[in-house]
Parts: sequence; structure tokens; C-alpha cells
Amino acid sequence: MNSPLLTDTPGKSPYRRGADDGILFGLLLCAAFFCGVYSFRLPLLGFACLVIALSVPFVIYRFLRRSYVTDRYTTQLSSLWMQGIMTFACGCVIAGLVATVYLKWINPDFIIERVREAIDFYRDSGWQRGKETAAVLQRMVDSHMLPGPVSMVVEMIWLGIFSGSLLSLLMALLARARGENKNYRNN
Repeated sequence: MNSPLLTDTPGKSPYRRGADDGILFGLLLCAAFFCGVYSFRLPLLGFACLVIALSVPFVIYRFLRRSYVTDRYTTQLSSLWMQGIMTFACGCVIAGLVATVYLKWINPDFIIERVREAIDFYRDSGWQRGKETAAVLQRMVDSHMLPGPVSMVVEMIWLGIFSGSLLSLLMALLARARGENKNYRNN
């Protein structure tokens, strides 16, 4: 039985394709989030997070290329680009919800712990700018000026969508530039 997320039909809306791809992409972003979060305890997960991050352009390219081939090489650049933007938007919202739950209820001290680690690092760095940075961070902690979990997640979502729109344009250009597959047959 084929999953509707893994099958594609000609003429499907780029919004629908982007939403469907966004579910799978959101799971990838969730994996990257958890690898990044737990890399402080298991450093090898930092490498896994890097591998996931480096796979993003290839994943987006495959999604867009699949749509281009399914539509028999007639999909416009703007449609592929919109599909990529929707993929990032839906994926980032899914990962954002997971990150919010984690940062707000599962590990609410995560942000402050990372800032305190940064303060210790910069304070012990031995260079003047490091001590100044540590002092600024300490003032932020003392003044309760650190962003909360929700504002951090909203910024992550906006960053993901914005950078994803740029990456989607590039991947859409590449998906179309490769041209038709010579082995493709019209059925």
C-alpha cells in the first residue's frame, strides 16, 4: 500500500505537495533538533546533526525533482519554488511545535544552561573580548533579558522559512536545469 505522502500525481497543487513533503521534512528537522539538543550529552550526535543539516539541500532537490518529473517536465519555476517554500514552512512549523514542547515543558532550563556554559567559557578564555562577552551575557541573565522558549522557536521558524525560500529557489533552478530524463516514456 502506497502512502499518499510518498506518491505524487500530475497536476497536484504546489501547496499540497509542499504540505505533504513538509511532514516528512518536519520529521527530519525534529531529528536535527534532538541531535543538536542532546549533543551536549553525547557529542557524537553533533556529527549526526551536521550530516542532517548537510542533507537538507539534497532532500529538497529530490522533492522538487520528483514533482518536475511527475508533471512531465512542465512545472514552472515559480511552482517548484512555492512547493519548496511550503515544504520549509510546514516542516519548520512541525519542528517548531516539537521544539516548543521540549523547551517549555520537558527541559525549560535548556536556554539558561547554554548561556551559563557560554559565560563560563568566555570568562575562562583568557582574552579581553571574551571577558567582555561574559560580562554582557551575565548582565542579560541577571536582568532576565534572555528570550523565552516561544520567542526562540518563532525566530527559528522565521529563519528556517526565509533561508528555505532562498534554498528552494536554487534547488528549483537545479531541478529544472537537469532537463528531461532520456529514459522517461510518456504513458
